[in-house]
Amino acid sequence: MTGANHQSKILMLISSPFQYWCALEYLYQMEQRASITVVNAATICENSMLQIEAMHKFAKPESVTLLTIPKEGSLERRIEAYSDLITLFASDAFSTVLIGDLRQLWMQDIACNINADNVVLVDDGAATNVFEKFIIRPSDYMLPVSMHSENAERKALAWELKSSLGILYKPTKFRLFSIFGFADSQYAIGNKLSLLRQQFKMQNQNVNPEWHFIGSPVCEKGLLDAKRYYNILAHAAKYHHADSSLIYFAHRAEDINSKAQLLSDLGYRIEFHDQPYELACASQGRMPEKVVGLHSTSLFNMKILSGNECEAICYLLNENELAAMSKRNYGSDRFTLRDHIESIYDRFEEFGITTLNLQ
Repeated sequence: MTGANHQSKILMLISSPFQYWCALEYLYQMEQRASITVVNAATICENSMLQIEAMHKFAKPESVTLLTIPKEGSLERRIEAYSDLITLFASDAFSTVLIGDLRQLWMQDIACNINADNVVLVDDGAATNVFEKFIIRPSDYMLPVSMHSENAERKALAWELKSSLGILYKPTKFRLFSIFGFADSQYAIGNKLSLLRQQFKMQNQNVNPEWHFIGSPVCEKGLLDAKRYYNILAHAAKYHHADSSLIYFAHRAEDINSKAQLLSDLGYRIEFHDQPYELACASQGRMPEKVVGLHSTSLFNMKILSGNECEAICYLLNENELAAMSKRNYGSDRFTLRDHIESIYDRFEEFGITTLNLQ
């Protein structure tokens, strides 16, 4: 492998701002000076694109390729959208390929078909827990992995199409880089958020008299109705300290216009940022007294970054809501949305996250 004091050639395959940041965390923690090539497939979400564009200024990649995978249309069109990239990268030798999401099969195909010393799956947030349990561990940390157990005919067709385009089924060992600890220490590397900690240290960091509510697109995704979400917001607003500011950090996938007046009436100040929440706080040296939300990765990250100075609070879903989610898959038919959320709940005690039941 390329030494730490030499320039490494890195390929980053991402589809969200948080994946991008965790890829940069890996390079920082491994002390790799890197020539970075980014393939960005977050093109469908305008806000994600804005956040990633802002992060390019920090990462300074040598090359950026925008990739749009059609959400509809034939399987052939979906595969052809990225097959040229495999040809493009075939003549390169990368020290590391960093992939951001196992659900993005284009990432797996590229990682398995180019010359690389290492393949690393970087944190995709709290979803890493359910992926590790149901997908990664059973596959023995080997790509490609299948996110679906059904539709064998579609799988066979996919591999026939890939083969015709020169995409090979090449088993490839990978490692996992995550803020969560897992049993297989040989292949699971701890993400200490070292780079983000460094960003905080560069600022005059103080615990601010603020309560932050991490916005979530649960209504937009049909997971909670608007009244239930409003009740959670109202409860959080009622119990925050009067001498602290109440701030709502809008999620990039939210329809914030439909909530703006209600949030204002409850006393929230809405903030939009062209960075992921944690990076926005770090760039301002801004540590809240409390951070509140619904099964958000940010709750875990802020506990790590604050050294437990910041209290993190999660509003739990009730049994009826969880039961409904047991009928919905989460990017795979190997586990349900309930499995995903409960795998997050299982980590709260370990990280010292407070839970609230609001029925």
